[in-house]
Amino acid sequence: MPGCETRGIFYRGVFFGLGLGLGLAVVVLAIVLSRGVTVRVPGTSIAQTLSIQAQNELRENLPSILSQARSMVPDLVRPELRRRLGAAKMEFYGVSITVPPESLGGLETYLVGLVDETVGRVLSGMAAQLVSPAGKAPLEDVIAQALHRDLDGRTLRLCLFGPFTVPVRIVME
Repeated sequence: MPGCETRGIFYRGVFFGLGLGLGLAVVVLAIVLSRGVTVRVPGTSIAQTLSIQAQNELRENLPSILSQARSMVPDLVRPELRRRLGAAKMEFYGVSITVPPESLGGLETYLVGLVDETVGRVLSGMAAQLVSPAGKAPLEDVIAQALHRDLDGRTLRLCLFGPFTVPVRIVME
C-alpha cells in the first residue's frame, strides 16, 4: 500500500517541523529571557509632550495655587510685624519714646497690604513666565535631562508569566 507509506512520511515531516519550530521557539525564548530586550525611547519627543502637558496643567491650576499662596501671606507676615513693631521706639538724645498702639495698628495694616501687593505682583510675574511660550523651552530641557538621567541605561524586569521575567534595557535617544 503506497498510500499508507506516503501518509506516514507526511506525518513524520509534520511532527519533525513542529518539533523543530518548538525547539527554535524555546531557544529564542531562552535567549530573550537571558539577554533581554533593548527599547529605544525618543527622549526629545517625550520631553516635548510632557512639557506641553505640564504647561497646560500650570495654565489650568496655577491661578488657584497662587491665590491660595497669596491668601496665606498676611497670616504669615502679621505675627512678625507685630513682634517687630511692638518693640518699636524712637530714641532722641537718650530719651525713648514708644509708638502708641493706635499708630502701630494702622502701620501694621499698611505694611501687610504692601507686602501682599508686592508678593502678588511677583507671583503673577512668575506665573506669566511659566506659562508663556518662552517658558516652554527651559521646562522641556529640564524634562529631557531628567528623562536621560533617570531612564537612560536602566534595566527593568518585565514579568511574562510565572517566574519568567525579561530584562528590558532602556536607551534614551
